[in-house]
Amino acid sequence: MHAPLDLLTQITEAPTLDAKYQLFAGFMEAEYGYLGVNYGLFLDTRSLHAIHNNHVSKRSGLPDEWREIYQRNNYALDDFGMRMGALAQQPILQSSFYRLLDEDELPQNFARVVDGVRNFVSCGVVLPLEGNGLKGIIGLFDPSGESAKHDARFKRDRPVIQALANHLHLSSDWSNEVIAQMGLSSLNLQVLRLKAQGLRVKEILYEIQRENPKTVDNHMQRVRKALGTRNDMETVHRAAKLGLLKEESLHAKDVSPRLYDALRF
Repeated sequence: MHAPLDLLTQITEAPTLDAKYQLFAGFMEAEYGYLGVNYGLFLDTRSLHAIHNNHVSKRSGLPDEWREIYQRNNYALDDFGMRMGALAQQPILQSSFYRLLDEDELPQNFARVVDGVRNFVSCGVVLPLEGNGLKGIIGLFDPSGESAKHDARFKRDRPVIQALANHLHLSSDWSNEVIAQMGLSSLNLQVLRLKAQGLRVKEILYEIQRENPKTVDNHMQRVRKALGTRNDMETVHRAAKLGLLKEESLHAKDVSPRLYDALRF
């Protein structure tokens, strides 16, 4: 059995998102030289503001210096790679961003971020993901590789890399990270789950031992803000996709047989 097939099984059986991510990142580094691996989930893609303010992510491999520069200069809102990863349907080579920069085709706000990362990333690719109704992104970055060689290799190995990335996305449960990174409290989640059960405001107040009717809407408003939703129905729907309505974590999905075909050499 080829190593990519082993990895599919290992990702499926890994008990947590962090464990799945570490398996994937380790394989990408060992097999393809991607030292930097970013995996993110978009909770809302209806606007540029929502893309950058309603997402959760896991990152590894790139220097702490770049993360400090990124945060200090408030690059998040002008991260062109993240924006395109949320909106595009096909992989985007890092060399494409640099070509646009060199040809002065990027607005200044986006150009400053692309120019900044160039000091830390020589080549790589951004992979848009979608599964279970949730959009995600994986950035694979090589700090010191040659762009032309990388792009040719990615073209050759794209089916394998894409299949592995898709499987990671399909089998990952982001519920704990959404709760932690978006700052949702246990009471926020309790009100959300009671709302999802169809309880009325008075019934929810009884369950949470509160009296002010505004309390329920205040908690739901906090959840709506975190998930980037507009009303309670949309909030419950998105929360269900994210696994937030369950007390326990979601189980990893079985490996789809068709993924094996893409991984056979």
